Amino acid sequence: MRSAILFAAAAVLLAQDTPSSQEGNRLAASMHLARTLSGHTRYVSSVAFSPDGARLATGSWDTTVRIWDVAKGEPLRILKGHTLPVMCVAFSPDGRLVASGSTDRTIKLWDAATGRLTRTLMGHTSYVLSLAFSPDGRQLASSSSHGAIRFWDPSTGKQLRLILAHEKSAHSIAFSPDGSKIASAGREGGVKIWDPASGKLLRDLAPPTARNTPRALAFSPDGSVVASMTSGGQITLFNVATGEKQAVLEAKSGQPYIAALAYSPDGKWLATGNGPGWVKLWDPSSGKQLARLPDHVEGAIESIAISRDGRWLAVGADDYTAKLWRIGE
Repeated sequence: MRSAILFAAAAVLLAQDTPSSQEGNRLAASMHLARTLSGHTRYVSSVAFSPDGARLATGSWDTTVRIWDVAKGEPLRILKGHTLPVMCVAFSPDGRLVASGSTDRTIKLWDAATGRLTRTLMGHTSYVLSLAFSPDGRQLASSSSHGAIRFWDPSTGKQLRLILAHEKSAHSIAFSPDGSKIASAGREGGVKIWDPASGKLLRDLAPPTARNTPRALAFSPDGSVVASMTSGGQITLFNVATGEKQAVLEAKSGQPYIAALAYSPDGKWLATGNGPGWVKLWDPSSGKQLARLPDHVEGAIESIAISRDGRWLAVGADDYTAKLWRIGE
């Protein structure tokens, strides 16, 4: 379930894996490791903040979802119902629902306040690898290890449409901020952008290589750029309007199955996590690495998220924990 893209274009900016600039040092200095969330008994595969940043959902290979109080670092709910590893979690835009996807081929919707299971969505014929709510909350998209993207009405549980996006695994999906597009990253077909209303392919951005597959995706906050990260640690920034590569950043993962990235809410920096357990910060406008956070995670970083208010950064890791960095204090 886990496998840079090599680009040869004079217009593409290649950045090396070395920290640069006083700005990056100041940014890293503004972050401190504030919490280690312990309780899961297997890998923490996914992390997601609530819209207000007060809660963090974590999904784990131990088959459970946990909801945490971010400020206190304490567990609020343990959600049990999946029978196999949980690979992805997502909060609805209003913060009322938590969605979880599993290798048991189901998606479960939970009441975030009470922990009550409200719906189980069935239809995928293979592992559910990624989830994304549309910005208006009216749709939930899910992708699978068979390359399908399914769209659901979370209020009824009804499947709305199906896109056969990739011949093999669709590792990651992300809605654009305005909800007019959805991007997918897959083992076959690389990075693609779709119209979620019609299922029409809008852009085919990059084919994968035999050895390295795009595994993580994020739109910039203004929706003009989509960033992808491969299993080999290469981050590519694509102009959504033109499909052109704006920059290629060499993160050097060191772990063939791990890729995690997230944009800051202001779009001024990217955070990535990798196999060796380091969080790195990047300037997407220059393509330069700004800094590497000094706190090392004892295990590969499986997932990374930044709260909407920009005050917290979270990672889920193979050491069975999630970690929280406070930003700006």
